[in-house]
Amino acid sequence: MRLDAAAISETIAHTLAAGGVIATWEGLLRPVLAGIGERHAATAGLIEVEHLMSRCVSEALTAASRAKVPTGPARILLSCADEEQHTLPLEALAAALAEAGVSYRMLGARVPVAALVEAVNRTGPAAVVLWSHTRATADPAQLSAVLAAPRRPLLVLAAGPGWRADTLPAGVVRPVDLAEAVSLAVAVRDSLDQSRRD
Repeated sequence: MRLDAAAISETIAHTLAAGGVIATWEGLLRPVLAGIGERHAATAGLIEVEHLMSRCVSEALTAASRAKVPTGPARILLSCADEEQHTLPLEALAAALAEAGVSYRMLGARVPVAALVEAVNRTGPAAVVLWSHTRATADPAQLSAVLAAPRRPLLVLAAGPGWRADTLPAGVVRPVDLAEAVSLAVAVRDSLDQSRRD
């Protein structure tokens, strides 16, 4: 509430160093951001707090990603759904993947489905993670388009609370949390590495 960016950044950096990305996201960052969101919904205030906190979180996650740059081809494609602007959970996933040694490409916010499919076709990722924070951006047609791409990925993840399990196309996996998303990405990478060795 004091808008002390230095203290916020120091706390995040210390927690990342002590517990890693997943524990920091689940135990500190996500709860704090959710609490700010709830207070904003109740009071219509705290926009400045949310913006400052989001910036500090984004900077810390970016630093964590750069600190452990994985080697090898980027096999995971991270993207927000069309019109989705909430990127912090996807940035947390990117940092957690880097921490686990998994290379990725990040497309970021508001990726139109045609651009997403083009990226899939150009890069041939083993897995695509499509993030949706709200139901308004969770159009299952985006997932169907990825599944129909000529260079269809082995794994398509519908990440985030926007997706409803009963509307997902067959073959799409909805991870329950950050740890499961990382675990699935690592499994795909390991499977590809094993098949290349065989």
